[in-house]
This record gives sequence, C-alpha cells and structure tokens, in this order.
Amino acid sequence: MSKSKQVFILGAPRSGTTFLASLLSETRYKAPFETQFIPKYYHKLESYGDIKEFSNFSTLLKEILSERAVMQWKLDLDLNDFFKSFGENITYARMVDRLCAMKHKNNNDGYWGEKTPWYLNELDNIYQLFPDAKYIYIVRDGRDVALSLLEKEWGPNNIYACATYWKSLNGPNPVLDKLRKSGQLLELRYEDLLDDTERYIQEFYEFLGEPYNNEMVEKLASTTQKGNYYKWKNKFSASEIKLFDHIAASTLNKFGYETFESENKLSPVLEQYYKIHNKLIWAKFMFKTNVIDGFKIKFLGKEPFAD
Repeated sequence: MSKSKQVFILGAPRSGTTFLASLLSETRYKAPFETQFIPKYYHKLESYGDIKEFSNFSTLLKEILSERAVMQWKLDLDLNDFFKSFGENITYARMVDRLCAMKHKNNNDGYWGEKTPWYLNELDNIYQLFPDAKYIYIVRDGRDVALSLLEKEWGPNNIYACATYWKSLNGPNPVLDKLRKSGQLLELRYEDLLDDTERYIQEFYEFLGEPYNNEMVEKLASTTQKGNYYKWKNKFSASEIKLFDHIAASTLNKFGYETFESENKLSPVLEQYYKIHNKLIWAKFMFKTNVIDGFKIKFLGKEPFAD
C-alpha cells in the first residue's frame, strides 16, 4: 500500500487519543490535532455552490478559518494565492488537506494527523474524503471514560448519557470493517497501551512506515501514566456501575471488559429524566460557550479554548 499523508486517531472522548497522538510526535505526521470542522462543512458543502468559483471558495474558506479550533493555528495565507494554488483541481478534500498540512508551519511534505473524538460518528464521511488515509482506533473502558467526562463541563452530564454516548461511538461500524480488510486500521485498548507502551509505539511506527530507534521509543514511553485505569471501581457507586452496565454491557464485553449486570432497558420515566437532565446542563454550557465566550473572543481578545 502506498504511504498515506493523513492518519486519523479514532476514539471516544477521554479514551487516550491525546496521549496516543503524543506518541506519534516523531513521525512525519507530527502529533495529530483536533480539527473539529471537517464533517460540518462537508454536510453543507452544496450550500456554497461551485467552490471552483473564487467567491464561493473564499466564503467557505473564511468560515473554516473562523472556527475556534482553526483560529488557534494562526494561519497566514492570502485567499487569492491559496485559491490559485489548486489550479483547476479544487475539491473540499484537497482544501482540507492543504489547510491541515499548513498547521505544521515547518512541515512542507504535506503529512498531518487528526484526532477529533466525535469523528467516529462521521467515519463514513471522513473515509469518503480520505479513502487512502490510515486510521488508529483506541478504546478505553467506558466507565473510566464516564468518570473523566463527568469532570468536564462540556458533558455528557450523567451516567446514563455517558454510557449511551460511549456505546454509540463504539458500536458496529461498516467503515471500520472495510478498513480492517484493507489493512488501513490499527486497533488497541487504552489499558493495553499503558501496560506495554514501548511495544505499541513500535507497532504504530511500523504501521505508518516511519523509522524509530530504541532511544526514541524509551523517551516517548517515559510519559506513560502507568496504571491509570479502572478507577471507576473505587469512585463509582454500585448503583452507578449497575446503570452503566444496563446501558452498555454488551459493548463493554465486546472489548473484553468485565461487567456485573446484563443490558436491561430502563423505565421510560427514568430514561426521560436522565435525558432532560443532560439537555438542561448542556444548554447552560452552550450558552456560556456560544454567547458569553463568543463575545469575549470577538470583542475582548480572548484566545479560543483558553480556559
């Protein structure tokens, strides 16, 4: 297989995607980063018209550049020059590819990596855009994921919502099956990565066709938080563990994680309570993010994602 210039790290939020990305820092891809915008504009691409026309191209590009994740890259580009650089071969995939490669300002060979967690739910579209890319899929015990998510104000905001979200991201996916067959996918568990980091680093670099040596592997592995797993056993109550199992036991078992209960449908009243609770807290967070923080970023010079 020819060497791809893109690698996507796939995994639910708080599943170790950032740690895994740091282990790729010595590759030509550098440490993969979050783009956040790729599926968003792919879904509404038709609304911009033919992007081979400069006016449509520039409208799309300006909106992408105004995304908070992209603003952090501090790209310095001229719209006209950027447009002309594509010649007649202008596509959304090529635009994304060029922008992401530009994030690495000292990296002129076009390699880049991506690690936005929720892209697991958009994998069919990511694959359509980058069918030759390589993918690394990491799974972490959903209860440790929930423990970590509940510490973040961006949610999900209760055990039910965490379990449902984790299960949906790690459910059956025909694109993953296709990637397995084509040899474009590497899969692992977060817990196994922590236990045997050096072996996995070598596996990553071989998968990507990148050189490595023992000294480099040891240095990268030295950042590992050994034993940073199964904290849910001491921090969740028996009722919380039971609730998570009722939602996602079969998915936990699929990846080799122990459970204590079988999946069991909740009563409609209890299920509705958890959904409403999650939506109310999410609405509060979105108001803060889009209205209050948006005002500070636009008028008061606050850096995106500065908190």
